[in-house]
Amino acid sequence: MKFFRRNKLATDRRGGATVLLAGSLFMLAGAATVAVDLGSVYLARRQLQGIADAAALAAAQGGRSAAEQLVTQSGVNGVTLSTMENGAYTADSSVAVADRFRVGDASGGATRVVVTRRTPLFFGRLLVGRDGVDLSARAVAARSDAAAFSLGTGLASLSGGLPNMLLSSLAGTELNLSVMDYNGLISANIDLLRFADALKVRTGRNDDSYATLFDRQIPISDLLGAMGDSIAGSQAATTLLTLASRIPGRSVRLSDIVDLGPARNATNATGQPNILLDAFSMLRMVLSPVSGTSVPMDLKVAIPGLTSTRLMIVTGEGQTRTPLVSITSKKDVVLRTAQTRIYLESTVASVLAGIATIRIPLYIELAAAEARLSDIQCGDNGGVTLAVTPSVGTAALADIDVNALTNFSTPANPRSALLAQTLLGTKVSAYTNISLGGTQAQNVFFSPSEINAQQVKTVSTRDLTHGIAASLTNQTQVQVSVLGITISNSPLSPLVGAVLGTTAPLLDGILNSVTATLGVRIGTADVRVHQRRCGIASVVA
Repeated sequence: MKFFRRNKLATDRRGGATVLLAGSLFMLAGAATVAVDLGSVYLARRQLQGIADAAALAAAQGGRSAAEQLVTQSGVNGVTLSTMENGAYTADSSVAVADRFRVGDASGGATRVVVTRRTPLFFGRLLVGRDGVDLSARAVAARSDAAAFSLGTGLASLSGGLPNMLLSSLAGTELNLSVMDYNGLISANIDLLRFADALKVRTGRNDDSYATLFDRQIPISDLLGAMGDSIAGSQAATTLLTLASRIPGRSVRLSDIVDLGPARNATNATGQPNILLDAFSMLRMVLSPVSGTSVPMDLKVAIPGLTSTRLMIVTGEGQTRTPLVSITSKKDVVLRTAQTRIYLESTVASVLAGIATIRIPLYIELAAAEARLSDIQCGDNGGVTLAVTPSVGTAALADIDVNALTNFSTPANPRSALLAQTLLGTKVSAYTNISLGGTQAQNVFFSPSEINAQQVKTVSTRDLTHGIAASLTNQTQVQVSVLGITISNSPLSPLVGAVLGTTAPLLDGILNSVTATLGVRIGTADVRVHQRRCGIASVVA
């Protein structure tokens, strides 16, 4: 009987689920306690990293005392500023993250801090036998000085409709811009990265880095719209938004115009330099054709004193193919104007016997002007220094190979020009070729008062005592030949020379207006510093 009962108990399976449930509840309770502790540690680590970032910013601005004060004011118990090191930080993707901060580097400007805190364990102490976990967080903040400056158009006045005609030719449609529109565009400054942020919103690409955004083909209408969005409320914004609806369907890749350098991988403007361009210059850059594309124009503006005028303009980057705006690895900003070739052929009525008109062909080849941020000095007696190289090149009163204009690697081959001829076979010719020097950069200093006053300074090669046409005609030697034989001391020579001299101011007016519209000044460069900011700190790692 007893044997029978023991055997029955051994084979009885009732109540097994209760045993399993009791064991499972113990395991679930253990997992829950671990989850609570892990969540607590994770939140504490995130909180500690925020304190480290803020402490690094404070240390970069005010030293160790400022960082310690920040830690105290954070309101989090048990946080200690463990270490603080001064050095330099290099934002170079080719360098390992751990090696970008260099302790004690003389270039300075960066601070690395480590903060620590012990976070208690609530239930985990039963499993690991410890009452808490030691956490640490590290952050690096870099301090930089920044200046915003521009390489201006120098377009002080508008006359004769030349700027409107030129920009309309670039845009492929009549823009019908008034002098008020132009003046508004010239006076409005656009921050390049703020414009990029507005472009992200307009195109729905908020998550793009600047590099990804600038590598896309973007319709000009969107670009002009984003330019207007970035300066909303201004007269220039209204003009740009109106133009956005007029420009035909054409796309531009901004990376062909702007090289963002280290800022290319950024997704916002925090810690990046300010890059200001006047809206007129930026409009011209966006509308400009690709390198080597000619923009032929037949001037329809009546110019008293000239019988006819033919103008051909070719813009391009030249052999270096350098973008017009570049940010260097040191976060310096370099602004450039495009390399340009201009051919202006005009005729003027003659009062000389036997000569109906005199032809005046002018050829100008301009290299790129450049302005580079050279130095920023903080303090009341400091300022900003720009290294400015004016646009240089050559100018000639000569005939050229017009078909070679679009190829910057091929010389235009200036040669003696035929100015006039008579029915009796008398020919009048001339040739002058001058070189515009100034290949060395000139340092231009802006004091705080000049920066506040937005003063514009003009840097010149000092090679031209007059306008380009006047300088050429003053140096021109006119030759007269009959049946191929040069006649020395011909009375025609001084007479034709006098006509060239009186016509030169008219030609200089055309050239000055055209080159100013293109942003390429002949032998000069206009620069302005918009603002200076010292000791800007940002978290970099």
